[in-house]
Amino acid sequence: MTNFKDADAKPLSAVCIGLRSMTDADWSNYVLHVTGAGELFMQYGCEPTEEWIACIQTMTPDVVYYAVYLNEENVMAGYVGITPETGNLEFYIFREFRKRGIGTDAVRLLIRLWFSGGITGERETKIEAETLSQNLASVRLLEKLGFQKEAVGLRMIPAEEDAHGSAIGLCAYSLKKDACEV
Repeated sequence: MTNFKDADAKPLSAVCIGLRSMTDADWSNYVLHVTGAGELFMQYGCEPTEEWIACIQTMTPDVVYYAVYLNEENVMAGYVGITPETGNLEFYIFREFRKRGIGTDAVRLLIRLWFSGGITGERETKIEAETLSQNLASVRLLEKLGFQKEAVGLRMIPAEEDAHGSAIGLCAYSLKKDACEV
């Protein structure tokens, strides 16, 4: 498990967290959590269809995932991940653990690992992220950590009943190592 002391950093939240490589059991926990509560689907404004659930049941092979754990309770609070080829960051904190600084600490820790070479063995120079335009908590988190908005756009989400699907607004962000304040 990677903790803040391993990355020579101090957490911002009062809760001590750690990152550990995501196991299949951790991913199953994530899937059960977000599908059972429907919280992921509410964010995207769609119904939890079998197609959507099947889509999230398998970890994307190119992404390095870390489960976010509360150290004292040994409870999973969400995950962070990064695609080494593109430097694309992703994160998700379960609803009951939000607004406590856990997501900020988890992303800060992943960024430190990324820039220090702790993930790829190379000292990376840039990290990127996308978030829903209306996900103000994620927007604030990225901006608080020094990410700069690069683009705003739309992405189509396919729907079974509608051949065209629906559009969601996305913001693309990037953070360069020399601008990093984490």
